[in-house]
Amino acid sequence: MIMTAASVPSRAQWVMVRQVIATTGSSGIVGGIHFDYTIGEPAISSFPAGSMLLTQGFQQPDVLPPLLPGRNPVLDFSLFPNPALTTFKIQFNLLTHASVSFMILNTSGQVILQDHRSFAPGKVVIPTSVDKLAAGIYTVMVKVNAFVFTEKLIVQ
Repeated sequence: MIMTAASVPSRAQWVMVRQVIATTGSSGIVGGIHFDYTIGEPAISSFPAGSMLLTQGFQQPDVLPPLLPGRNPVLDFSLFPNPALTTFKIQFNLLTHASVSFMILNTSGQVILQDHRSFAPGKVVIPTSVDKLAAGIYTVMVKVNAFVFTEKLIVQ
């Protein structure tokens, strides 16, 4: 019975849709492992156009299953560098469009910095300056929809 349950694919699996721009390529199964390969150009030209850059390469968007109501929309939450000297970054992957609030609190619980933004699904990086803060230990609190994440931050 356990083997039967283990062989049924999970509904929450991520599906990677891979799109490739290349001269040629193929895919195949060898020893039960699926391989994709491409053969690119010997010289790759890039074409800048204002703030955009057109070049060859992989585009691998994440195609995710719909997020069920009440589920955590955040993956891989991290705060770095810690300790921080002048700036630190809050980074996470967002599974759905969400409203994000973050605060920096001192050891007395006073709000030192507060910000609120909306983000689309994908990788979110929020750089934050701490060069005007006194050296010490702070708490960084991030609220994404109804989910709250906290981390200690050391400012040198």
